Formats: sequence, structure tokens, C-alpha cells
Amino acid sequence: MTKLKVLLAEDHRLLAAGFRLELLEHGIDVVDVSYTLDGLAEKFTFLAPDVLVVDVRFDNGTNPNSTGLDACEEILKKDPTAKIIVFSQFDDQFIIEKTYEIGVLAFVLKDEPTNVLIDAIETVSKGEQYFSPRIAIKLARSSVNDERPQKLLDDKELKAFILHADGANINEIADQMKITSKTAGKFLNSCKLKLNLDSQADFTKMALQYRLTTLDRKK
Repeated sequence: MTKLKVLLAEDHRLLAAGFRLELLEHGIDVVDVSYTLDGLAEKFTFLAPDVLVVDVRFDNGTNPNSTGLDACEEILKKDPTAKIIVFSQFDDQFIIEKTYEIGVLAFVLKDEPTNVLIDAIETVSKGEQYFSPRIAIKLARSSVNDERPQKLLDDKELKAFILHADGANINEIADQMKITSKTAGKFLNSCKLKLNLDSQADFTKMALQYRLTTLDRKK
């Protein structure tokens, strides 16, 4: 049986070496390891691995603000069929949901049993999504109790919400959205009712919580 070929992107060399040996014991060949995100998309295209396993956060490389998700988006734009697993120590709800939204097939936590990563690689290599038990439970709970502004607000309300969270008053919101001040006020009142907010500070706090500030949306 032909070994599955994996490209691993992990900035911690000792961890990468351990993962490499562990996968090899299970008949999976790590064809290369990238310790930075620099040139990862090009390396993926050149090596054509069955699966890319990539961490989210990297402490080195030419762009310190770049993340593994940024690299995934770049690769998937060039090759929508790319089979990718995000492998992270952080179970941040936003990161997990973003992972699947951009087309990555699996998210695996580093502290999960080895067999979870093995199962994920084997499943993803077939072009199928994989949800580890812990991630499946987390996503199920979030879908039931989803209170994110982007879920509860319509497009215009969300835009007004973000502008107000960034400090814009009713008149400034009206000007930027090319609507009347009265309509802008209605949008903000709707946001307050749907999200249970009172002050402009509440808007900002929630926007930061869900990474909806203008700066976050530009990343």
C-alpha cells in the first residue's frame, strides 16, 4: 500500500520532529517540514502532498502577522481541491469556524490522541471533511447558542454595528452608508435589541470579542 504523503508546517522544530516520527510509525510519510509560512503555497504546489497539516500561529517568517489560515486561504484560492488539516493547540471558536468556512477539511487539536490526527489525515486524503469528537461537540454547542452579530444581524445592521463599534456616531454612520440619520438610528436600535446592548462601549466590546472591528476585517 502506498504511503500517504504529508507536508507539515510547524514552527517548533522539536514538535515537528516528534510529529514526523509519530506519523511515520503509522505509515504516513512527512515529505517535508516548513518551519515558516514563507513560500508554503509554492512548496505545496511543487511537492503535491496528499495532505497539508499546518499550524495556525507562527513566531517566525518575514510577515509576523501572517497566520496558517492566511496560508490556507492562499493555497485554496489556487487549488480549491487542496486537502488541508489545521493542527493547533488553541480551541478558539472563531479560528475553528473560520477554518471550515475557508474550505479547510479538518481542525485537530495538538493535545488530542495521535489516532485522531491519523484518522483526520486518512479521511481528508479522500477529500472528506473530518471532525474530531471535541471539535464536533464545540461546533454543535456554538450552533445552538450562536449569539454572534454576523448571525443575528442582517447585512445593513451589521455594517452599522461595526461602524458604531469603531466610534462612528449616527450622522457619521448615515454618511458612510449613504442613508438618512433616522434610518441609521433604526439600525442601531435594532442592533441594541437583538444583541442586548446599551452603550457604544458595549458595541466595541462585542466587536472585539468577535473580531469585527475594521482592523480585524482587513486582516
